[in-house]
Amino acid sequence: MAKPTIVAIDDEIEFIDMLQNYFAPRGYDIEVAVRGAKGIEIVKEKKPDVVLMDLKMPGIDGDEVLRLLKSMEPSPKVIFVTAYDDGGKTKARLLRMGAYAYFDKPIASLKELEEAINKAAKG
Repeated sequence: MAKPTIVAIDDEIEFIDMLQNYFAPRGYDIEVAVRGAKGIEIVKEKKPDVVLMDLKMPGIDGDEVLRLLKSMEPSPKVIFVTAYDDGGKTKARLLRMGAYAYFDKPIASLKELEEAINKAAKG
C-alpha cells in the first residue's frame, strides 16, 4: 500500500528538517514550506493526504491556512504540531474547525505522529 503524501508547513527549519529526515527514508512523499502562503501553493499542486502545520507563523497563520484548506476539494487532513499553549483552548477550537489532530512541540514521539498520519490518510 502506498504511503500517504504529506505537506509540512512550519517556520522552524530544524523541525521541517527533522520531519523530512524521519518520513522521506520511510517511503513518504513529503514536501515542505516555511510560510503558510507557500504551503497552500504546494497543497494545491500536490493534493496531499495530510498537512502537518504549525499554528504561529509569520504572514498567514495556521488558523487562516486551515480555513483555506477546508474549502479545497479534496480537503486534506490537517494535523497541527505547535508549541503554542493556552491550556487546551486553541486545541479545542482547531479541532472544532476541522483539524484532524493536534500535537504539542516538542513532539514526544515521531512514531505517534506517523500513526496519526496513517490513520488520517485512511479515513
